[in-house]
Amino acid sequence: MSELVVAGFDGKFKAEDALQSLLKLEQASLLVLDDAVVVVKNAEGNIRVKAYHDLTEPVPELGNELWGGIISAVVFHRELDIAQGVFDPDFLTKVEASLQPNSSALFVLIQSGEPAAVLTALSEVGGAVIRTTFSDATQQKLQGILQ
Repeated sequence: MSELVVAGFDGKFKAEDALQSLLKLEQASLLVLDDAVVVVKNAEGNIRVKAYHDLTEPVPELGNELWGGIISAVVFHRELDIAQGVFDPDFLTKVEASLQPNSSALFVLIQSGEPAAVLTALSEVGGAVIRTTFSDATQQKLQGILQ
């Protein structure tokens, strides 16, 4: 079971800073990141997505298509009908509200580790943290919808 954590930031570059903080925790063996994505919304409202993947040992089930589905669902409420029960509607609404023009968000799938260390690292960068569980069943359901 993983946890999907989204941290929203007022600045366009703060999500990258937060990712660096989490990578330092991973290096210190305080957590294991399955995957991460930085989303930036510019002044015109355009969304840019930058994925962080481990290229030496990629996690095939967390490919670009799956991340595209997650981003579409939580940022735009597209691709996936909320009624399908993949994500909690309250979670989706909070994430969408956090992405204002000239902002960024860090989407992280955390496999294991110390949640307090993750929250502390994100709060030091000034992010508003939104969390939800991302079970294997949820992941399989999302993959089934995307196919």
